[in-house]
Amino acid sequence: MAFNAEDFMNMTIDQPLEIERTLVPPGEYKMFVADFTSDAFETFEFEYKRGPNAGQQGSMTKFTCPVTIDDDHVKAELQMDTPRIFYQCTLDFDDHGNLEFGKNRNIALGQLRHAVGQNAPGPWNIAMLRGAGPFMGKVEHRSGKRKDGTPFKVAEITRLAPMR
Repeated sequence: MAFNAEDFMNMTIDQPLEIERTLVPPGEYKMFVADFTSDAFETFEFEYKRGPNAGQQGSMTKFTCPVTIDDDHVKAELQMDTPRIFYQCTLDFDDHGNLEFGKNRNIALGQLRHAVGQNAPGPWNIAMLRGAGPFMGKVEHRSGKRKDGTPFKVAEITRLAPMR
């Protein structure tokens, strides 16, 4: 059935809605990279606050990689057919916009490529990650505070490994 805005505007409900998302429980799970588009990449402009670049402009590009959890217990607990979590990679580029290689460069992306068996020499592009897997991932919860001071928890993928 197609969404009808007029019907929705006249709809009456008699229950409160959820205000917090149920998180993927901490644990180790079989995972797959989900499909993604260019919307998975976001560049942030900022000013360095400390260090040798203090006061200078900088930019950072983040890859928010969608990952599907393949676990029946998680599916039941979250009441979802395809539970999803996101793996975050900060990407390092050179001055020409090319992905950087070498020590301490693109570690999170390298870990993801390794987990799905794609971290070998030879031609590769990031679109090859779509649907890649399975691999094992560890999910942990992290607590923090919002700008208004209220607490929150997020589920994060903290470790990746190839399937054995």
